[in-house]
Amino acid sequence: MAAIGAIRKHGVLLMVIIGVALLAFILGDFSKVTTFFSNKYTMGKIDNERIDKEYQKVYEQNTALFRLFYEKSSLEESETYQVHAMTWDQILEEKVLDKELKKLGMVYTDEMVENVAAEILASLRTQQPDQLLARLFQMLATSYGAENAYSILSNIESYKDQEGAKEFYDAYKAIEHFAVMERKKQSYYLLAQASLYFSDPLAKQFAADNKSAQVELALINPGNQAFNDIAATVSDKEMKDFYKAHKSRFENKIDSRDIDVAIFPILPTQEDLKTIEDTVRAAYARFVAAPSIAHFNVSEMLGQVDSTYYTAEDITLDVLDTLIFQRPVGSMIEPFTYQDIVWYFGKVYGAAMRPDSLQIAYMVVDYKNSQNPTGTRTKKAARREADSLKNLLKANPNSTFEILPKYMAGRNASDTTLWIEEKNTYRNLYDSLLALRDGGVYVNDAGGAFIVYQVLQRTQLKEKRQFAIYPYEIKASDATVKSIRNEASNLAASATSDKELVENANQKGIQLVNGFNVTSMAANVGQLGNCRDIVSWAFNDETKVDNISDVYNLNNQVFAVASLKAIHEKGIAKFKDVKTDIEAELTAEKKINMIEEKLKADVATGKNMSDIAMKYGSEARDSVTLAFGMEFYQNSNVENNAIGKIFTLPADNKINVVSGKQSLYLVSVHNYQDGTPTPNLYMEKAGLRNIVLGRSRNENVLLQGLKDKMPTLDRRHYFYVK
Repeated sequence: MAAIGAIRKHGVLLMVIIGVALLAFILGDFSKVTTFFSNKYTMGKIDNERIDKEYQKVYEQNTALFRLFYEKSSLEESETYQVHAMTWDQILEEKVLDKELKKLGMVYTDEMVENVAAEILASLRTQQPDQLLARLFQMLATSYGAENAYSILSNIESYKDQEGAKEFYDAYKAIEHFAVMERKKQSYYLLAQASLYFSDPLAKQFAADNKSAQVELALINPGNQAFNDIAATVSDKEMKDFYKAHKSRFENKIDSRDIDVAIFPILPTQEDLKTIEDTVRAAYARFVAAPSIAHFNVSEMLGQVDSTYYTAEDITLDVLDTLIFQRPVGSMIEPFTYQDIVWYFGKVYGAAMRPDSLQIAYMVVDYKNSQNPTGTRTKKAARREADSLKNLLKANPNSTFEILPKYMAGRNASDTTLWIEEKNTYRNLYDSLLALRDGGVYVNDAGGAFIVYQVLQRTQLKEKRQFAIYPYEIKASDATVKSIRNEASNLAASATSDKELVENANQKGIQLVNGFNVTSMAANVGQLGNCRDIVSWAFNDETKVDNISDVYNLNNQVFAVASLKAIHEKGIAKFKDVKTDIEAELTAEKKINMIEEKLKADVATGKNMSDIAMKYGSEARDSVTLAFGMEFYQNSNVENNAIGKIFTLPADNKINVVSGKQSLYLVSVHNYQDGTPTPNLYMEKAGLRNIVLGRSRNENVLLQGLKDKMPTLDRRHYFYVK
């Protein structure tokens, strides 16, 4: 507890000492990704219970975890969509599990949740730690050491309301929630399986039905060109009758929209490209003529010169790597384009052999001020004490570890040294330490404390270079952007329906993107990314089918005009929306039936199976074993519905034609063998269990079925209402 207290006391100080990005990241403005949930709207209900506040909390926690693990200050629209989808499914699954567990006599109490949290924390000291928590632990351990990291996680609730630590706390709570969810699923699966009972009569019947057959078999593909002349058609009545009889098959699980989008890429004209190149070459001429890089930056109002030292590995553009490291210092980098996106020019102006990292020991002498109100020293007294330590270490460099225990600032005794990287350390501090020989001492005022550093060793020297590089984006001019926007506006004005928009766009050669079954929280329409505004428009209560949108600017890359083609509401789809699918299915089924009659006619001629199979691009296989109780892949890829038909055939070695949904089969049954019950019907009951809970009907499928049946109201598009 002393360690964690010291960390709280010197939080800002340690950030300065270590020079890592972790806490700076945590201090990011989380409000940028937290959207206000208006009480005016109900965004979501599960089992008739409003979940707006719960959704907000879990969404924030999942977002924090995503940002922290992927080192992002903000998420792209596609990433936001992933977090929303995960959050909704997570809450829905938990509601289902809680409901089902309660039926089975189990309720997860706060104490049980606390026990799960304690278990995943304890797992960090085992060979099989919780993987998510282990990643979070490693991030902390890199900065504070293993023991302090463990102490922070052990006292995580202390950080719940601390300014700057909320996102870190939320990330931990997301991990804890995942662990609790996993335990709930395990509990449900175990209880569900234990509740299954298979009677002896049922197991005996299963054994009797579980026959095997020896057959000669040939698979016939209905897509073979020999059947091209067979044309099947279906009537509207047949399709409507099928729809009425199978309505449950056409249930939409969630609301969705079909959206057509005409896009207008914002690209520079040839005139724009010439103007940009002239601008770059004129700037380069001024750069060459300038007395210094600093003078050029001042005259062009470009800020300070970048004095950072870079290794070759730091340069992500392969062209720059060559220009900077394979030419003499002082070389000019003449103007060049990179992937037609940007112009560059610059100069290599410095080089040095520098280590990537330094190992240091450090002592903290704090003093009282606004940053450290609990300090006991004055700043002047702390300065004298720090200078005294410096003199002691200069006189006796080997005494460091004797003195250190008195100036640990809450660190664990094992955390007496630290490797600091140049790229993650304040430049002035790193240069000051680098100027010392090993054993040298430096005192720094970090605000709230004087830090006494001793350099212990350094990594191997590497060649590093300094350079100035100036980018000029290749983009359309304002006049070109205006012209493209006018073109988009004209298309929007010319259409009063989706059909008109599509026809007018095709006539003018304008690219169209089609989005089918776009859900309310999606970030994409078809292949068009980051178009959240278009999706929100399509789901607006005022937007109707055939409405045309305003012109949208998508990331300054394209203008877009959308039309709402169709609305698919949650529930049974309308006949007109599924008519095409029904027609395709019934046509395929009717064609298979017609092919079946053709094959029966071939069989009636007395031809053998090999000849008939060869005629249709297939081959016959003899001595094939089929089993009634086996699954698709174990039955020579014979469809399950065809297996049922085969086992009704007589074992008379005659050729029969059997149809499935996708293929047809020539089958000659040689013999059947009855199933033999095993002792205590063990294998039969295991087989029944596998049918209920195995492979195609596993626990996840059963859980998904329960989720599908749970009453929900998903109106999360209100999440984006401003």
